[in-house]
Amino acid sequence: MKVKILFTFTLVVSLLLPSSLFSYEVSFNKKFTKLVTPDLLTTHINITIENESEKFINKHIEKFNEYIKKNNLVEKNHGNFTLSPKYNYFKNTQKFIGYVGNLKYTIKSKNANNLNEFINDLIDIENNLKVNVKLRISNVSWVTSSKLYDNSLDTLRIEAMTWIETYADSLKSVLSKDCIVKSININKSNNQFLRDRTMESYSSKRVSNIAPVNSSQEIRIEPNFIMECK
Repeated sequence: MKVKILFTFTLVVSLLLPSSLFSYEVSFNKKFTKLVTPDLLTTHINITIENESEKFINKHIEKFNEYIKKNNLVEKNHGNFTLSPKYNYFKNTQKFIGYVGNLKYTIKSKNANNLNEFINDLIDIENNLKVNVKLRISNVSWVTSSKLYDNSLDTLRIEAMTWIETYADSLKSVLSKDCIVKSININKSNNQFLRDRTMESYSSKRVSNIAPVNSSQEIRIEPNFIMECK
């Protein structure tokens, strides 16, 4: 009997309370996007020389490396030189036949003419050395610079925060409740636009125009919003 009375009392009190006293949370995601025009031409160069003499390889590789380091037309990153022994294998026996020297760089430029000039100069060095050099250059592609990418993310974050505040205010007239933004969790999507690095040999030929067609690409974020309405 006591249980019945308590239940009846609770129900009556609940019915008498205005609905505006009840609150709830809402969690949802929304995507925001921005189209950007990539602003950096990027390629990867690989220079290989094989010879019996370690000194010979170092001497000729250095001619390329010196030019690359002094060149101010392009941006150079991830420079790396390796020298490895080379063996021939026959009937379970290995025979040392020399060394393989390998020089690698990532090259970037905002200007196609500067990049073309840089590659042509490398080809000229290769031709003038008169030694067995393999100059390989990956397909050139447009990428978005870190500066443009970060600025675009900042723009999208501001857009997301502005949108959720406006949306929260609009719910008051629809729901007759005050809705506040409790949290915004913004996870950026990875839009570095990686492409396959198909290496091509440009040995003994000059390059007139290696810039590919540049097309807009999308940067996006998809924040999670949590709102409380009461």
